[in-house]
Amino acid sequence: MSERLVCLPAALVGAAIPSLVWWSYLSFWVVFLVGLIAIFIRGDWQRARGLDKLLLFGPIFYAAPLAAFGTEHFTVTTVIASMIPQWIPWHYFLAYAIGACFIAGALSLVTGIQARLAASLIALALFLFVALMYFPGWLRHPENLLVLTIALRETSFSGGALALAASLGDPWRDRGAYAMAVVARYFVAIPVLFFSCLQFLHGDHVPGVPLERLTPTYIVGHAIWTYLAAAIYAVAGVMLLIGKKTRAAATWLGLTVLFIELVVYIPIAIADRASLANGLNYMADTLMFCGAVLLLAGAMPRTDEL
Repeated sequence: MSERLVCLPAALVGAAIPSLVWWSYLSFWVVFLVGLIAIFIRGDWQRARGLDKLLLFGPIFYAAPLAAFGTEHFTVTTVIASMIPQWIPWHYFLAYAIGACFIAGALSLVTGIQARLAASLIALALFLFVALMYFPGWLRHPENLLVLTIALRETSFSGGALALAASLGDPWRDRGAYAMAVVARYFVAIPVLFFSCLQFLHGDHVPGVPLERLTPTYIVGHAIWTYLAAAIYAVAGVMLLIGKKTRAAATWLGLTVLFIELVVYIPIAIADRASLANGLNYMADTLMFCGAVLLLAGAMPRTDEL
């Protein structure tokens, strides 16, 4: 695969990075900016009050990484295709098709054009990833907590899209939308509690979505952020699981993940800007998780005071 170097715009300090990474950054920022412009053009920002303004960023934080991941289906197609189970045919076709759908779906979420349909299909696609790839992979190697972590991360992503689909209806009058909101709550709450346990056990690993990478020594505060996230995850996860103050719990959880994104993953993305696996993907994964949590908050009843 070509490793031709190109230069990013001034926003990335003109750093030379491989073209396959540049395309993912480009799609990320295009969708991010489209979403940002849309919330002002629609007047959403002007109407929102207090922490409800934070919830407006849920679709943006979710969709921008989704577009970047969709782009990877075109730039690292062989890697993506190799993840599809052997019994499923047309690996390369599916890799391209899913990538195109992710990019189109991301634009739909931030513009609001057929957003409920797009959110429903994204939720279904991500759930199928868990059911057909990640969960069976963990069952073959139950000692591998990394595979389980990834399966639960994808489950939370599915829950975020499902929550958005529910919120675009009337989840407290429409029984179907209500059921989607409840399922979405469990799809987020269970991973959050599991992530909390892992972060308490492995304070030297990156926080937010706990993976194998150790927190780099150049991160100010280092392990404190992992333990802080673990504590907040534990409280918020329990509240989401039992259905108490769910809107407040999801909102403050989303704010916590956003803080972790800013102090840990943005520096990582800058330091490893030329890498998909070690830079962009870590930043995008955590931001998408933040978006999923904020989307869940938006689907929870307003009777849960913030």
